[in-house]
Amino acid sequence: MKNIWLTLVCFFFLIGCSQHIERPSIVIEINHKALNQNTLTLSGSKIILIDSLTLPFYDYFQLIEEEDNSYLIGMNRQSVSLDFIPLGGNQPIRHLAFDDDGPGAISPDLDIFHYFGEDSIVTIQDRDNRLKVFNSDGELVNSYPKKIRDSKGMEMYTVAYSYLGQWPVFLDSVWILPVYPDLDVKSKGYYDRNKFMVFDPVNNEVLGEFGQYPGIYKGDNYFDILREPSLTHNSDCSFLVTFPADPSIYEYQLDQDSVIWHQYPTWNNFQNEGVKRDSDFQQFVNHYLTSAWFQQLTYDPFHHVYYRFAKEKQELRKANGEKKTAFEADWMVFILSEALDPIGFYSLDAVRFNPMFSFVTQEGLYIYDNQRANDDQMVFGVFELEDN
Repeated sequence: MKNIWLTLVCFFFLIGCSQHIERPSIVIEINHKALNQNTLTLSGSKIILIDSLTLPFYDYFQLIEEEDNSYLIGMNRQSVSLDFIPLGGNQPIRHLAFDDDGPGAISPDLDIFHYFGEDSIVTIQDRDNRLKVFNSDGELVNSYPKKIRDSKGMEMYTVAYSYLGQWPVFLDSVWILPVYPDLDVKSKGYYDRNKFMVFDPVNNEVLGEFGQYPGIYKGDNYFDILREPSLTHNSDCSFLVTFPADPSIYEYQLDQDSVIWHQYPTWNNFQNEGVKRDSDFQQFVNHYLTSAWFQQLTYDPFHHVYYRFAKEKQELRKANGEKKTAFEADWMVFILSEALDPIGFYSLDAVRFNPMFSFVTQEGLYIYDNQRANDDQMVFGVFELEDN
C-alpha cells in the first residue's frame, strides 16, 4: 500500500506539456468556410447484452484497452460502482463496487473517476480538497490533498458532475481540470476567469490555466447549464475549447502564449443569446428547449476528423399543446477536418439516437439508440464516415 503512489508517479512523469502557461495574450483569428463534402451513414447497430446490475445509459464513462480487449467503463450512479462492459467478444461484465460510507465512499452524483490501471483508479469529488486512489477491488488505497488555485491565488473547485465533453483530460504528465471560477455562477465575475486548470498531481501544483469565456457570456444575459464549455484533446499539447452558446472553437497549446480563434459564419444561426439574469427557472427551461446550442466536440483518431453535435431552434409546444423536449428538435452532426474546416454534416434523428452518450471506435461513431428490444440490452447506432 505504501508504494501505490509510485504507481501513480510512473503515469505522471512530467514531459513537455507541463510547462507553466498563463492566459494567452495573442489571438489569431481564422475564418472557415463550409465545404460539405462528407456525411455519415448508419451502418448498423451494436447490441450489448447487459445484466441486472448494468445500466443501459451512462452519463460518465471511459474507454480502455486491456489484454487486447476494449471496455466501456461506466459510472453507475444507482449502485455506486464502475461497470466494465466489453465491447467485443464474450467476456462477462465486471462490477467494481465502492463502500456506502466511510473514507472509501464516493458520492454517486459528484465524483469523477479515471482508470489508469488495476491499482490506480482515481476519483475526484466536487469541491473536495482530496483525491482518492482505489484498486480493482474497490478498496481505498490512499487519498491525497488537492489544492487548486489560479494565478491570483484564488481557490478553484473541480467540476465533478459533468455532462459529455466537460470532463477532465488526464495526460501522462498533467491533468486538465474544469473548475468553477466562482461559486456564484450568475455573477459577471464568473465569466472573467479561465475555466481550465493545468494540474500536476504529483507536486499538487497548478502549472497554468486557459479557457476564458467569450464575450457573449459577459453581457447581461445568463445561460445556466449552457454556460459550461467542453474540452477536446487532439494531440499531446493541443486542446480545443467550445461553448454551447458560441459557434467558435478556441484552440490552445500548453507551450504557447496564443489562442487560435476559429470562426464559422455559416453557423451563426446556432448562436444562443441566453436569458435575463433575473429570469425564473421556467423561463430558462423554455429557452433551453426552444433555442439552438452546441453539444460536445468529439475527435475521431481513425479518420482524423471531428464531430460537433448541435441542436437547432424549435417551437416550444406541439400542435396538441404538449411541451416538446430538447430531443424533438432537429439535431446536426457537423464534420470537421483536422484543420477544423467544416467538411460535411449529418441530420441526426435525436428522438431515436441520444448524442449525450456517444464515442468513437475503429468501427465508427457510436451513438446511443433509444430503441431497445429488451431491458437486457444496451444498443448503439454505428455511423461510418462517407465521402460524397
